[in-house]
Amino acid sequence: MRILFISEYYPPKIMGGGEINLSILAESLAKKEHEVVVLTSIHEGLKPEEIINDVKILRKLKTGDNASGILNNFKRSLIYPRSIKKQIDIIKKINPNFVHFIGNSVIAAKYLSKLNIPLFATIESYPSLCPKGDRIYNGKKECEFICSPTKFIKCQSNSSEIGKMKNKFYFKYNPLFLIYIYIYYKRLNLSLKHCNLIAISEYLKDLLKKHNLKSEIIGNAINIGLFDPKNKTVNKLNNDDNNKIKIVYLGSLTKYKGPQILLKAITDLSCSCELYGEGPLKEDLQEIIKENNLDARINLPVSYDKVPEIYLNADIVVFPSIWPEPFGRIVIESAASKTMVIGSNIGGIKETILNCGGELFEPGDIKELREKIIKHTNKLENKNEEKVESFNKEKIKEYSTNNIIKKLELFYQEK
Repeated sequence: MRILFISEYYPPKIMGGGEINLSILAESLAKKEHEVVVLTSIHEGLKPEEIINDVKILRKLKTGDNASGILNNFKRSLIYPRSIKKQIDIIKKINPNFVHFIGNSVIAAKYLSKLNIPLFATIESYPSLCPKGDRIYNGKKECEFICSPTKFIKCQSNSSEIGKMKNKFYFKYNPLFLIYIYIYYKRLNLSLKHCNLIAISEYLKDLLKKHNLKSEIIGNAINIGLFDPKNKTVNKLNNDDNNKIKIVYLGSLTKYKGPQILLKAITDLSCSCELYGEGPLKEDLQEIIKENNLDARINLPVSYDKVPEIYLNADIVVFPSIWPEPFGRIVIESAASKTMVIGSNIGGIKETILNCGGELFEPGDIKELREKIIKHTNKLENKNEEKVESFNKEKIKEYSTNNIIKKLELFYQEK
């Protein structure tokens, strides 16, 4: 098969789990002798065209450098869709058996539907289902509605963030901005009907069903062996705080990702905490650390090949999102590394923790998270073990690359 993936970003340019999943899928399909091409955006320091691990990468699209700031997001919503449309001649030349959109690239489905090529789209985030992209209604709780203009206006005016940006007054009360955001959401949403949809979790499948859209569940692929503690390519670092439990957070530094919940939960606890990420909440988090004299540090995001090392050197991983994460990659990776994970009882996090193991707490509940941390700190200290194993190994294997690729190939062939 000749498969064309269209994605806004592709490694080494990574915005989140979608790009990681795509690189695993593309390289695994190429190893199975499929011809795989990825059409993605160009960024400084990257080659316009190259072959990596048998995947042909064409960097011919234009978009923002990241998801922060009004200019970058303007480029992402306006220039990026147009840049896909301009590449139709190249797409015709590639002559793929299937075109597979990742994330917001689905906005080009209407253009490409005229080529009479089967179209697929992996839904791994919410912009096509929520104008704000987070499904947090009024900035307080998980949304239960299909959005409308009136609900959106009310919701965003009570929200502290919109996307990965702070929702400042000139966003909240700017009618032109609000109209632009809502129209972009509707364009994404209407594009879904042109594709065979893949939901990365049961949670997303149910959400798509509410929009009268049918989908197939194919979870994100995880290189399970990469996170195995026996993996000799991963180093255990020397830790000067041997008497302290080490807690790790990986993710954007935004309110709805919940890093502030974690920091408040560990106040006065004898532990160290390493946070890896960037975002608008960084200064507030630094202030919490300073005011409470926490043994905590904020680190820059690391490349994905360094993530297994972070898990191996952690005692507890905390996934404290307030918003309903579409998937729970961190849960599965933690479980594969035999590191205890404590995550919010919401969205795809709940689903993967129930499947693979770990502990749940109610989103935003500082007291309950603190109790869970103390509970597992005591277990670790009393057993004098580096890891506490409570994971379903067979369920973890369901997310292995081989299993996910088999499901994807079958889905392609059925269409």
